[in-house]
Amino acid sequence: MRNRISSRLAGSSQQLAGGHEQPWYRSRRFSIFSLAFLISAAISLAYIYSQPAVYRSSATLLTSAMTAIDRESSDADIQHVAIQRQIFLGHEIAAETVSRLKASPVGKFLSQLTASDIQNLLNVEPVSETNLVEIVAEGTDPKFLPLLINTWIDVYLDARAEEVKKLTSNTQRIVEDELEGLADKVDSARVALETFRRNHDISSTQREENEAAARLRGLNESLNKASEEEVKAKSKLDSVRVAIARGKAVVPDDEKGSLVDLETRLQNLREKLAEFDKKFTREYLNLQPDLKSIPEQIKELEAAVNSKRRYGQNVVLTDAEMAYAAAQQTTSGIRAQLDAHKKQAFAFTSKFAEHDALKTDLEGLETLYRDAQERLVQVKTGRKDKYPQVTVINRAYESAKPVRPDYSREALIAVAGSLLLGLFSVWIFEYLTQKKEQQPSIAIFGVQNYPEPAAKLIDHPPHTALGTAAGSLEQKTTNTLSGPTVPPYRELSSHQLRTLINASNLKGKQLIGLLLSGMNIDEAASLTPDQINLAAGTINLRGASPRTIPLSNSLKSLLMQSDGRPVWSADDPGTRIDLSAALVCAAVDSGLPDSQEITAEAIRHSYIAYLVRQGLRLSDLEQIVGDLEPSAISSYSAYSPPQQGRHIHEIELIHPALINTI
Repeated sequence: MRNRISSRLAGSSQQLAGGHEQPWYRSRRFSIFSLAFLISAAISLAYIYSQPAVYRSSATLLTSAMTAIDRESSDADIQHVAIQRQIFLGHEIAAETVSRLKASPVGKFLSQLTASDIQNLLNVEPVSETNLVEIVAEGTDPKFLPLLINTWIDVYLDARAEEVKKLTSNTQRIVEDELEGLADKVDSARVALETFRRNHDISSTQREENEAAARLRGLNESLNKASEEEVKAKSKLDSVRVAIARGKAVVPDDEKGSLVDLETRLQNLREKLAEFDKKFTREYLNLQPDLKSIPEQIKELEAAVNSKRRYGQNVVLTDAEMAYAAAQQTTSGIRAQLDAHKKQAFAFTSKFAEHDALKTDLEGLETLYRDAQERLVQVKTGRKDKYPQVTVINRAYESAKPVRPDYSREALIAVAGSLLLGLFSVWIFEYLTQKKEQQPSIAIFGVQNYPEPAAKLIDHPPHTALGTAAGSLEQKTTNTLSGPTVPPYRELSSHQLRTLINASNLKGKQLIGLLLSGMNIDEAASLTPDQINLAAGTINLRGASPRTIPLSNSLKSLLMQSDGRPVWSADDPGTRIDLSAALVCAAVDSGLPDSQEITAEAIRHSYIAYLVRQGLRLSDLEQIVGDLEPSAISSYSAYSPPQQGRHIHEIELIHPALINTI
C-alpha cells in the first residue's frame, strides 16, 4: 500500500510539476513494438528467402483429330485434345522420354530419374476452344526443364508419326475391302433389276414408253377428244333447235344456194308487183297478159321457198341428232375400254414402282462404288505429309526469371505484416495491463485513498514530493485522509449529453457545444462574434485565460444557423442568467433523472473528465479548459490512467456527443 501511494504521488507530481520524462525510444510501448516487429520480420523473411526459386518452361502444340488419312481434319475438337492430353501424360511416353534423356550427354546426372518424377514435373493445359495444347514444366533447374519438354515432344511426335503410318495402311486395306464388297452388291443389284424387267415386260426405264402406259395414255387422249366432240355435237343440235324455234331458215349447206335463188326471185317479183301497184290497178294488170301472171308466180315461189325450208330443217336437225348420238356412242365406247384397261395399268404401275426402287438402289450402290474407287485412288496417290497431325508452334526455352516466389513482394508483405503485428501487440499489452491495473481507490478502514493534492505537489520539486511520499506510513495515511476528493459535479455520459442537446433550443445547443469545447459559462456568455472564425474553425478567447479552441463540425453548424455568432448578446448583463435558464429547461425537457444536477459546471466537468481519461497530461489541461484551481487539477488525477501522460496532439479534443449532432 505504501508503494502504491508513493508511486501515485510521484506520478502526480511529475505530471503537474512538469518533471523529467523518458524519451519515446525508451518507452515501454516502443520496446514492445520493436520486439514483436523484429521477431516477426526475422522469422518471416528467413522463411521467404529460404524457399527455392521455381522456374517455368513451356511449349505449344497444335494437334489434329485422328480422322481417316485421306480426310481433312475438322475444326476445334475438344474431345480429341482431351484424349491427346491423356496420351501425352501416359506412362509409355514418359518411359521413352526417360530413356532418351539418360542416353543424352546429360544422362550421367539423371541416373536416379524415373518416369514418375518427370510426370510430376510436367502438365498439359488445353487452350480453350482450340486444338492447341500448352506443355508446362516447373522445377528448380532452369536448364533441365526445356530439355525435358523438347525431348518429351520429340517422343510424342515419333509416336504420332508411327500412328500415321499404321493408319495409312489400315485405311487402304479398309477401302479395298469396302470396294470389293460394293462390287459384289452392284452386280447382284444389276442382275435383279434385269430379271425383274423381263418378268414384267418393262422395255424401257421411262414409264411412258412402255405398252401399258402408252395405251393408257392413248385412251385418255381419245376419251378427251371424244368428250370434246360430244360437247360440240350437243351444242350444234341445241343451236339448230333454237334456230328452228325462232323461224330462221335452217337448211343443209348444199341447199343454201338454191334457197337463196328462190328467195331472190321471190323478192324481185314482190318488188316488181309493188311498183306496178303504185302505177296501175289490179283490174288493169289482169287485162295485160304479161303482167297478170306475176301474182301467181309469187305464190308458186313462196310455196317453193317454204317447202325448201321445211325440207332443210328436217335434214339439218336429223344430221345434228345423228352426230350427237354418234359422239355419245364413241365416248361411251372409249370410256368402257379405259375402264377395262385401268386394272392392267394399275398392276403395271405397281410393278414399275418396284422397278424404280430397284433402279434407285442400284444407282446408290454404283455411287458408293465410284466414291470408294476415288477414295482408294487418293489413298494410293495422295501425299501423306500434307495430313496435319501435330504441329509444334513453339518449343521450350530456358527461363531466366523464376515464376515464384516473388521475393520482393513477399518480403514487403512480411514487413507490413510484422508492422501490423507490432502495433497489435502494443494494443493488446496496453489493453491487458490497463484492465489489470485499473483498480478502485484503495480503502483504509473504510476511507478511500485519493492522490495527494496537486497544490501541495506543485510547491515542491519532484524529488521533494517523492521524498515526502517515502515518509512514514502514518503521515501518508494522514495525507490520504486530508487530500482532495473527486470533483463534486455530476458526470454525464455521451448518450445523456446527446439527449440533452436534442431537447434544447438553439441557444441551449450552442451553450452545450461551447461547454463541451472547454469554455465555462462566463466565457460563453461574454463570447463576441469577432472571436469566432468559422473559416479557420476556431474560437480565439481573450481575457484571463486566452487560448484558441477548435470548433467541431456540429458546433460550427449551430453557429452558422445564427449567422456565425451566438444567439445571445455579450453586452446584456442578464445573459448568464438566460443561459442558465435555457440549460435548466433543456434538462427538464430531456427527461433525464436528477435534472437539477445538470448544470453548466457538470457539462464542463464531463468534458474535462473525457480529456483526462484519454491520458492527457494534467499540466496541459489549462491549455484547453483555461485556468483551474490547483485543488481542482489535483482532483482530476483520479480519472487519469496509470500509464504515462499524453500530449494534446495525441488525444481527441472533440467530445463524442458533438459528433454528427446538429
